[in-house]
Amino acid sequence: MTAIINGVLSGSAYALIAVGFVMVYKGSRIFNLAHAEIGAFGLFIAWYLQQHKMPVLIAFVIGIVVSTLVAIIVERTLVRRLVDRTPLAAVACTLGVAFVLAYYEFLQFGVNIKTFPPPFGTFSFNIGNLTVTSSRIMIFVFAAATAIGLAIFLKGTKFGLEVTAAVSDKTLARLSGIRVDRTRMFVWALAGATSGIAAMLIASVNTFTPLSTTLVLIRGLTAALLGGLTSITGAFVGGIAIGVVEALVVAHTTVLGADYPRRVRRCALLDDVHE
Repeated sequence: MTAIINGVLSGSAYALIAVGFVMVYKGSRIFNLAHAEIGAFGLFIAWYLQQHKMPVLIAFVIGIVVSTLVAIIVERTLVRRLVDRTPLAAVACTLGVAFVLAYYEFLQFGVNIKTFPPPFGTFSFNIGNLTVTSSRIMIFVFAAATAIGLAIFLKGTKFGLEVTAAVSDKTLARLSGIRVDRTRMFVWALAGATSGIAAMLIASVNTFTPLSTTLVLIRGLTAALLGGLTSITGAFVGGIAIGVVEALVVAHTTVLGADYPRRVRRCALLDDVHE
């Protein structure tokens, strides 16, 4: 049971990244391979400000704004020029953006392991042998609230329906008076903000470096594929599922590792019997 709880809390981080992937895919029909790195850029800016004595909550808000602005800039200056012509080129472009941001972080902030304090204070409680911190709770709460909120937004609001219509048929959407470029930019901005929040909440639980987002990116993309690229709820469930499977595998491996000396002794005794 402890492993499952740990997996749900860990998987919520992957779920956050997966929801951002799905948002961009639903809004522009491309994989944004720079999604996690855009959030990481906001994280590094927030970390830099916090290191220079800015209150962590204000640095957290500025980090969200930076991630949102970077996402908007990438969409308006690069993706918008390519997505309607060659979607594959747009995907490759986002990969290039990820490399550029990671390289800038490497040059500007170095490769030393860094920490980011929890933006909403610290408290913890125990569930069995598992210690649950406030940051891990916030990741789960925000992931669940984001998935539910975006699902309701896309299906239950006029602007959400416009986003869906703009992706389904751009020409018909434009003839209907929908500003396709505006809806696409909004989706990217929302995904950028989500990525920034995810990066900073994850960093408040684990240490980070300029390349530490790569593993989270892979797992988030896997969760999005597992849950379905057009389903925000599915992306959330996919992230939780990956976290639970990881936690169960780690728990099982730990048990086997603890049992290893006993099994070695047993094998030695059997060898003595055979001799």
